[in-house]
Formats: sequence, C-alpha cells, structure tokens
Amino acid sequence: MEFGFNLNEIFKNSITKINNNLLPSNFSGDRRNAMRCASLIADVIDTMGIASAKAQSLQHPITSAEKMRNFDHILYLMIEPGDNNGRGSVVGMLKVGVKNLFLFDETGMVHEKKPLCILDFYVHELKQRAGFGKKLYDHMLHDKNVLPQKLAIDKPSEKFLSFLYKHYGLSKIYPQNNNFVLFEGFFNEEVESRISMSSRNQTSSPIHTSCNSSPKYSAPSEGYRPALYGRHAAFRPHDSMGKCVSWRQFGMTHHSALW
Repeated sequence: MEFGFNLNEIFKNSITKINNNLLPSNFSGDRRNAMRCASLIADVIDTMGIASAKAQSLQHPITSAEKMRNFDHILYLMIEPGDNNGRGSVVGMLKVGVKNLFLFDETGMVHEKKPLCILDFYVHELKQRAGFGKKLYDHMLHDKNVLPQKLAIDKPSEKFLSFLYKHYGLSKIYPQNNNFVLFEGFFNEEVESRISMSSRNQTSSPIHTSCNSSPKYSAPSEGYRPALYGRHAAFRPHDSMGKCVSWRQFGMTHHSALW
C-alpha cells in the first residue's frame, strides 16, 4: 500500500515495532519531529486498519491510531523500501497484546491466564503468497521469544488458520466461547491453577498441576478442520434444564441456529 510521503524516512528497517506513542521503537529526534512522525504513522495505521477490516468483512476496524494510543498493544509494520519509486510501500501489519482470559483446555477445565494474543494480522493483497506474512510473523515470534502454539488468536479468519497450519503445523484447535482460538501445546508449559466447570460457583482450592515436557510445534494432521473453532464449538458445561426442553417445541431442527 502506497502513501503520499516517503516511508523510508520514517521506517528505517523493513519491520518496525510501534507502541502506544505511535513512534518507532528506534526513533530519535526532537519533539517537533516526534509529533510529525506520529501523525504520519497514525495515517498509516488507520489506512491499514481499514484495509484489514475490509479483508475480514468486518464492519469496523479493530486497529486504529486511537486504539493504539488507548491500549498497551504492540504493532509490527512491514514495508518494502524499494516500492513506489523508492518511497516505499506498506506490506502488512501484525498487532499483539496481553489479555486476561478464561480459557478451556482439551478436558473442559478452565484456566485464568494472561497470554500474548494475536489481535490483528493483515498482508496487503498484492503482497500475499510471497513470503512476507511468514517473515513478519517470524519476526514477532523472535521479538517476543514465544512459540506459535503459545499464542491466543482473536477470531482468526480461515485464511489465517490455513497460514498457521502451513507454516507452523498448528492443526489441533481447542475451541473457546470468547472467539479466541488456541492450539495444542498452549497449556503444557508451567504450573497452572485449574478450575473445573463444576466448581466455578463453589468455594474450593484450585488444583495445581505441572508438566515438565518441552513444548514443540504441533505436527500437521490429516484431520485438520479449521472451521471447528470459536464459541459454537467450545466446551459447554452440563445443563440439566436443556434436557427438559425439546428443540421441536420451538419448531426447530438440530441444524437450526439460535444466533
């Protein structure tokens, strides 16, 4: 994506990390230059945020300069310096942040965790399938010193799920009821407090478990089905009242949806 100013004057590297002050992590300059730089970067972020929302068929952008200022998120912007007659173009962006979440593991147990989350990931349509997305994602993994299966991903698209499967072998999904997606290997790293669904409304001591095995990438699986994720496929606690109500009372089949 091209802009009306020289991107190479702002972004000194092909991938730049930006925090809530809207300045590159390696920025140096006086207050006047900082204000000008932040204003131009805000334009880039807003434009890329709109493009990302459009690509995901979202009504509103989930990435904007205003949201970056108000939250402690990190945005990685990738440029191609030689494009646009040497003025550069923006190739893609990747936004991450830490969130406090209640997450289901494969047994239906609930964990309260604060994982690093993928909040937005977009590569411009003209730059896709050229290795830019993999380079951008790898840069983030190295910068944050995290394995791909340790990330919680907010409402990933089918294309993003396919990207994770192709490059990192992430295939087995742990569905959640909050639109986040986890993969096999997310939970087995440190001592954690587990809260069973049956005890969430009771006063009890948490059960502590540990796992000393080293986390590894998940191997690709022939049974990979990326559509089976999100709140529709998440673990649900036993509901005795549900047995008392028949779908047929509402004139609905098992294939009907309530939402």
